[in-house]
Amino acid sequence: MLPARRVQRPRVIGTFEVLTPAGDVFQFPRPTLLQHLLRLLFSHADTTIVSCVVLGLIWSAGFVGEAIGPLQAENCRN
Repeated sequence: MLPARRVQRPRVIGTFEVLTPAGDVFQFPRPTLLQHLLRLLFSHADTTIVSCVVLGLIWSAGFVGEAIGPLQAENCRN
């Protein structure tokens, strides 16, 4: 049995520096609040889409069930 590796959380990088070919150091600015929110939104986009589709199916099934209910009652009386 192989030893299991611990899952490490990704480190939050506060600054990101790039060394240019000229030898200068370029430091990127910190992300804004909007960029943080967009990154969070896009990281959970697939889960959000699936949840919306499931809720939409449940909602539409309720309307179909209400429409079919009286029809079934009429068929049972005959």
